[in-house]
Amino acid sequence: MVTHARLLAASTALLAGSLLPAQDLLAVTWNGAIKLVNSYTGAVTPLGPGLSGQNCLARASNGTFWSQQRLSTSSYYFTRIDPGTGIATPVHYTSADIRGLASGPGTWLYGIQNGTSTVTDSLVRFDTASGSVQTIGSTGFDGIQGLAMHLGVLYAWDVFSGLLIVDQLTGAASDPFPLVSGPTYQQSLCSHRDGRLLLGGGDSNGTDQLFSLDVTNGTATLIGNMVGATDVRGLEPLDASAAPFGTGCNGVHGPVVLSVTGSLQAGGSLMSVSSNHEPNTLGAVVLGLSTTLYQAHALPLLLDPLLGTTNCTLYASIDASVLVFTGTTTPASLQFGLPLTGAAAGARFHLQHVCFEPVPGNLSFSNGIAVQVR
Repeated sequence: MVTHARLLAASTALLAGSLLPAQDLLAVTWNGAIKLVNSYTGAVTPLGPGLSGQNCLARASNGTFWSQQRLSTSSYYFTRIDPGTGIATPVHYTSADIRGLASGPGTWLYGIQNGTSTVTDSLVRFDTASGSVQTIGSTGFDGIQGLAMHLGVLYAWDVFSGLLIVDQLTGAASDPFPLVSGPTYQQSLCSHRDGRLLLGGGDSNGTDQLFSLDVTNGTATLIGNMVGATDVRGLEPLDASAAPFGTGCNGVHGPVVLSVTGSLQAGGSLMSVSSNHEPNTLGAVVLGLSTTLYQAHALPLLLDPLLGTTNCTLYASIDASVLVFTGTTTPASLQFGLPLTGAAAGARFHLQHVCFEPVPGNLSFSNGIAVQVR
């Protein structure tokens, strides 16, 4: 019999290991891919398909992530990005060509509307609730591609002039360091929660790179190459979250629903709980690093043809698993407390519960949950 202490030790070892990099940035690319990026190394991990023509990224005050998809030179969609699956959903149609997005008050985001050969780029406000775009004013620059609200200051990145400061009331931009232009062809600016202002995208040789910007002198320091992310157009930090995805199949007493409670901060602990199981039955907690591939199988994987189950799906790769018994009440729950060591800061992983009980295939599977640790 595996003791609870040994289960905790096994899960703690997993989270402390090198298998869980600090995938603390969400990235959108022009070719449609959604990526996870380690802000301390530049390492890239695939997340989801996104949509082609994505050109910016920002998080609204309610935590939702927004981008824009280009359909043609005069038509676009504001899209909402799911940080758990990397799926982009078109929400608001617009004719405004937005090249940068940044957090703003309430339902609003700040944006940079692309100029023309005779009109410079403009600062606008985009209402995520209605889809409306309001012009604030001209920036006076014509190469702005990145925008970020950082420590109360609205910064922009111009591919020719480098770091700019934008007046939030008038839209006018100024270049505080006119002798410093910085790396070229970078198109993503984001404010990290640890106080850094980050810059990312493709350089003049086509290699996407990640930099840290010094706002006191405008200089950029290379963090690393973003190998596997081509033409990054938007970066945004991920806050701690536990996002459910997929649908569980039936346990003895109904659909198995997995939820997470507790702390998602490094040094804390979370509790994963699934419902509607048979009492006093053996189950397993699956911890996975991928939701796209497990061994030779593409995820999500319908398990019915393999196991004889009914509407059961594997959502997360089985990189580690621990055994737990369900409770004694009816219907029973499967619960597991997972400690998050200091080494888990910035880590991202996925949970799914499995239970051995008298249902088709003798197995029930929960939905998945994508966990982002802060």
